[in-house]
Amino acid sequence: MAQLVLSVAQIIIAVILAIIASYLGVVLFNRATRDLDEWAEIRRGNAAMGVVVASIIIGIALILRPALQVPPPADTGTNLYPVYALLTQMAGLAVGLVLALSAIVLAVALFDQLTGQIDELAELQRGNMAVAAMMVGVVLSVSLLMSGAIEQIMKWFTNVIM
Repeated sequence: MAQLVLSVAQIIIAVILAIIASYLGVVLFNRATRDLDEWAEIRRGNAAMGVVVASIIIGIALILRPALQVPPPADTGTNLYPVYALLTQMAGLAVGLVLALSAIVLAVALFDQLTGQIDELAELQRGNMAVAAMMVGVVLSVSLLMSGAIEQIMKWFTNVIM
């Protein structure tokens, strides 16, 4: 029964933090791209912007996924396991969220600087799906690579706590 309660608590924490992380990711991306109002573009039906924003949300989820993994009860002792599992998960999500948001914004900014021939933000504002697809590739590739790094950080964090 305790495992069921813990699992439900983990699901609730994951859902709440995923929504917050997604929202913060879009807000941070919006602030990082001062010349472009993502919300206005989405409201006017700009599919290119919608695809890029969706990739940011998926990218954040990919990066945070390893933070939700906690060691089995046998590794921590049965009495403290529920508390330990929830604290580990929340700490991992907090660290992962900061790293995810920073990495995605940095990757998009760096990619924009490296591709001086194309003004990605202006093209997204025009609804250029080719540029959107390229930006989706950047966001998702960085997210997949970051996921492995977050997994290693979580293993280190778990070893430090135990």
